[in-house]
Amino acid sequence: MEIIRSAHNKTIQRIQKLIRSRSARRESGRIVLDGVHLVQECLEHGWVENVQIFVEDPITSEEVTALIQSAPDSVAITLAESHVFNKISTTKTTQGIVAVGRLKQHAEFTNEPQFALAIEGIQDPGNLGSILRSAAAFSVDTVFLSPGTADAYSPKCLRGGMGAQFRLSIYEDSDLSSVIDEFSGQTIGSSIVAEKDIDSVDFKGPVLLLVGSEGDGLSAALLKKADNVVAIPLANKVESLNVGSAVAILCFHKARLR
Repeated sequence: MEIIRSAHNKTIQRIQKLIRSRSARRESGRIVLDGVHLVQECLEHGWVENVQIFVEDPITSEEVTALIQSAPDSVAITLAESHVFNKISTTKTTQGIVAVGRLKQHAEFTNEPQFALAIEGIQDPGNLGSILRSAAAFSVDTVFLSPGTADAYSPKCLRGGMGAQFRLSIYEDSDLSSVIDEFSGQTIGSSIVAEKDIDSVDFKGPVLLLVGSEGDGLSAALLKKADNVVAIPLANKVESLNVGSAVAILCFHKARLR
């Protein structure tokens, strides 16, 4: 295997740019996956192609050894000395393995989801990753992200999602108003001031769930277009929940009705 010994190596510099820059990821279609779990997920689910794996030299983890031994022959594996590898690791405590690959494009939305999630303006990539993880856990199949929403494939969002991105059809920069118009099922918005609670609305059948940003919630325009708007009933004078917790509750409420 090739060993990279210099942090000035052009490949290392390109990976650093992918880590830092959303525009670089968009233009190249490439993403960076850090850690054993994310690398396994990308190899197993097939949403990432032209994968190249970079491993810290010397290899000290049995998990990393097993992973590179089981990787398909088409996956290039390169060693990097520790001081070089640290330049492309996105975590404080590295697991010694990073993968870079090209994200496959999803087919055009065809109005077929049984349970879809539309997200408007969530800024924090950690929150978005947590939401995507809950969405995958509770059988959401499609996610639409408005312009201005955090990058679903940034290193922080990928860590928060724990591979959920590879279990969902995600459409970034979506016109959510048009998505609502084209969706054939019921659209349900969420708002802390809604008059209806989640138990008073029938979540059965195809549902598009609309959620807004951490501070502002859903815009008035999207709330107006929703078939129903619901709130989660809260006790002990708690005024609101973290958006990630709220989405998890709403998704679970829908999933348990299957």
